[in-house]
Amino acid sequence: MKVALDSDQQMFATVSAALAAELSDRWDAGRERAEAGRPLISAADVDKIAEAGWYAIRLDEEAGGASGGCLDVCIVAEQLGRHVVPAPALGTLIALEQLRVHGGDPALQESIATGERTVAPVLTANLREFATADTKDARLVAFDTAGVTTGLIVDKTASEYGLGPSACGADLTRELAPLAGAKGVEHELARGTDVEARDRAIAYALALISADLLGVSERALADSVEHAKTRHQFGAPIGSFQAIQHMLAECLVSVDVMRSAVWYAAWAVDSLPPSEALRAARTAKAFASQEAVQVSQAAVQTLGGLGMTWESRAHVWQRRVQLDRALFGDETVQYDLLTRA
Repeated sequence: MKVALDSDQQMFATVSAALAAELSDRWDAGRERAEAGRPLISAADVDKIAEAGWYAIRLDEEAGGASGGCLDVCIVAEQLGRHVVPAPALGTLIALEQLRVHGGDPALQESIATGERTVAPVLTANLREFATADTKDARLVAFDTAGVTTGLIVDKTASEYGLGPSACGADLTRELAPLAGAKGVEHELARGTDVEARDRAIAYALALISADLLGVSERALADSVEHAKTRHQFGAPIGSFQAIQHMLAECLVSVDVMRSAVWYAAWAVDSLPPSEALRAARTAKAFASQEAVQVSQAAVQTLGGLGMTWESRAHVWQRRVQLDRALFGDETVQYDLLTRA
């Protein structure tokens, strides 16, 4: 059986890739040390994302959404990773799903989807779980906060929190920020605390992060192959060397398997019971976390001395992969949870 995107999804992927490339265009991947601070994000960037309908893909029609599937959102997430987009899209999409599955106010969801509000999901300090109203850890952090002013904890209610200054992290393309001050506005949830809804929201988040890892890996592999074709050493392109060929061939296999795992996890989020969807998503996240690291490291090796320089995109891939890997637990955490289940 052949599994592939249909014609509409392929067209959507092409359009999403064009916007992702535009959003990352001003943020030069080659950064000097003095410039390796915050991503360059503007209100116009958020407006572009909202106008493209990315935030609203998954939302119900009453919230101004398109009632799209998880795979549709993963198509966007893949392009976010492929172009290492520094705009706060992934975090906002995850926060919106939390609101959707827990029955958040449709008007609130719509205000986020249109870019009127900017929010980021709040996680525990180790980045492994969504924060809850009962979380005792005072070091809660919001994820993907570049250009965002509000952290959102979705539990018994949806509570807004102000954000402190961005914390310095491994990823140059996305920011983490601690909460600052007391709880702000609270929004009622129709379904409140619901274990099944929470599991589905986690499965959705894992699928999107895995798709981001897939996108980074695809770009790292593509650029590595192109470099291997044009870089000559000892009078021949380095792509003719067996060691390079074998390394990149293994990366290709990893990327193809990663894609299958991500697509299956995305399908499971919409089609299987929450526990089974979560198992599929954990499997995809475990594999993608492990293999994306290998692919990004292979890119550094293929690019050679160029890959070791600060202005190379290779170090940006590595940094983004490492944050994705940590989100909701790396492969070790996922395999442990799968074994326990």
